[in-house]
Amino acid sequence: MRLLSEVEPVGGGRVVGVQTVTVWREGMTSADLPPVYRDIVDVVDDAPGPVQAKQIVPRIGPAQTSKIEGTRSKPKRLVERDWLDEERPGLFTSSARRTVSGSAG
Repeated sequence: MRLLSEVEPVGGGRVVGVQTVTVWREGMTSADLPPVYRDIVDVVDDAPGPVQAKQIVPRIGPAQTSKIEGTRSKPKRLVERDWLDEERPGLFTSSARRTVSGSAG
């Protein structure tokens, strides 16, 4: 019996289009993130208050409805990994943990 971890991925083992977002740890900065996630963290860090996805998109590229929808999951992923906080549903701020440690901005 083979364990799941021993099974080879379908398609020759290459995963295309996947960007790994690591969990934030002391000393990490937005430079440790893939480019689009880095841009999102930098926009939120520079904002004077909570930011919605539709406010992030124009600052990181052309503001198109499809881009806004595609961007909505990225700040949520950054919240899950301690890079951002979600003050209320859909409103993102710099992570208090990063700000306290001096790594934000």
